[in-house]
Amino acid sequence: MFDRRGAEEVLGRAVRSVSALEFCFIAAAYLVVDGHLIPSANLAPTIPDRDANQLQDTDKAPSAAGPVWRFALSVFGDSGELNGCLVLHAGAVPSPAQMTELRATARRTVPGPAEETSGTHQQEDMAPLSNGQAVAKRLRLLSATVMQLETRTSVQNALDGTLTAPLGQMKSRNSLLAEVLSVVTGRSVCVEDRFGNIRATAGTKSERPYPRPSTADRSRTAQLWVASGLPVQEPQRLVALVLPERDVLGAMCLLENGVPYTAEDVFALQYATRLLQVELAHRRNIAQLELKLGRDLVYELVSGMDEETAALRAEALGYDIRGPQHVIVAQWQPPRTDDTVVIALRRTLNELQIPALVSRRADMALAVVAGDPLDTELFSIAARTLRSATGAVGIGGPSRDVTEIPRSYAEAMRALHVRVHSTDPYGSTRYDQLGIYRILDLPGSEIDLSGYVEEWLGALQSNDARRGSDLVHTLAQYLDHGGNYDEAADSLAIHRSTLRYRLKSISQITGFELGDPETRLNLHVATRAWRLRSARPR
Repeated sequence: MFDRRGAEEVLGRAVRSVSALEFCFIAAAYLVVDGHLIPSANLAPTIPDRDANQLQDTDKAPSAAGPVWRFALSVFGDSGELNGCLVLHAGAVPSPAQMTELRATARRTVPGPAEETSGTHQQEDMAPLSNGQAVAKRLRLLSATVMQLETRTSVQNALDGTLTAPLGQMKSRNSLLAEVLSVVTGRSVCVEDRFGNIRATAGTKSERPYPRPSTADRSRTAQLWVASGLPVQEPQRLVALVLPERDVLGAMCLLENGVPYTAEDVFALQYATRLLQVELAHRRNIAQLELKLGRDLVYELVSGMDEETAALRAEALGYDIRGPQHVIVAQWQPPRTDDTVVIALRRTLNELQIPALVSRRADMALAVVAGDPLDTELFSIAARTLRSATGAVGIGGPSRDVTEIPRSYAEAMRALHVRVHSTDPYGSTRYDQLGIYRILDLPGSEIDLSGYVEEWLGALQSNDARRGSDLVHTLAQYLDHGGNYDEAADSLAIHRSTLRYRLKSISQITGFELGDPETRLNLHVATRAWRLRSARPR
């Protein structure tokens, strides 16, 4: 039974929705009555359009006469029946994205289940169908399926074009992909890397429109994605993951806009995610190939490299290089030229759950770590792993970005140098704990330090050189132990009376009163500077 009033309402909604589009206009509207197209009273053509009478149940372009582009858009009712069509004109052929927008607009004019009327339609659905009715119903379903396939093909073509299209003003291929997906779905889009950092956006003015997902959140999303094979609904967004194997490479997100997600939104999101996977996998393979060719990322980071290249290569290794980083250097005695210290340091950082990139340089292990490393635990766990406590660890200060990592490396090396040549050469030292050594061991301070050491220790050094004694070392140990006779004598492996005799000789040679606080401070600084200068290679 044909409901003309209902068909006219559906056609009227289609006219109002399509009229809002800017790239085309409606030249005429037709109703389907008894299998024939008749002009609608609301929008009848000024001249009968013969091409419209040739249409069946699918959209098609009429002949090329007249405007540059003419199109007949089928309008279906709430039960899938063909109610009519709109004849559209345009001065130029619409793009695939515009065609997708056109069909999406037409689909939104069809009432959902909550809007369907009761009574006659329900009675017709429950009544037995004749052969003719069954054929007509199949034709309507087939027509709807064809329309869906055409829509999805248009979406695929639009998204596929991002693989080869010029970037123009876009920063990356990911940005272009996000922009096209935003157009075909009418929603804002965000592209994330594997750590939840937003790398590209489209349709949103906010750089961070939703909170960054935690590691636990991303793990839960991955489990749901693998289990269902469908995008996962999360607060403020629909998320599809790039998960080729076990590792998450990134994510594509459709943001909420107050309208429920449709099956076409899900299809477009999944297809765009497959293209994103191709792009991310390609980048990862390139980075891994560079590493296989012998490029040591850690070595290049401490030597200095640009931030974009560093982020790309670090991400391929599963490491987030963005944010504060510290450099750690570790050296064990006797020196080891194999990877035992490197393996021990890597296991230590894993046990402490500190993300890190670990490598080897000469006889030292070298690591770039995220966050703030726990120096005390770091050394004790590494010593336990190596079954040896005869090692030293230096930790540099924090670097705010990749360009400051070489500075952190230099600080870590200075901290290691001070630790190795201190009274307690085994353990860990942070650069920010060096105190006065940060002044004594600065590059370029050699001239001032030489004069200072000569002023306070010159006489003792001359005496040691002339007589073969070791009074400077005796003084250094005595001051390092805070003037404690017993501890200083034990460290020198001499008797307490011998230490007293040597200290008396030191006072006589230098003319300094060792009990004076100001004199003791200057002598202590001078002996520490002497120790550092003596330890440097000539």
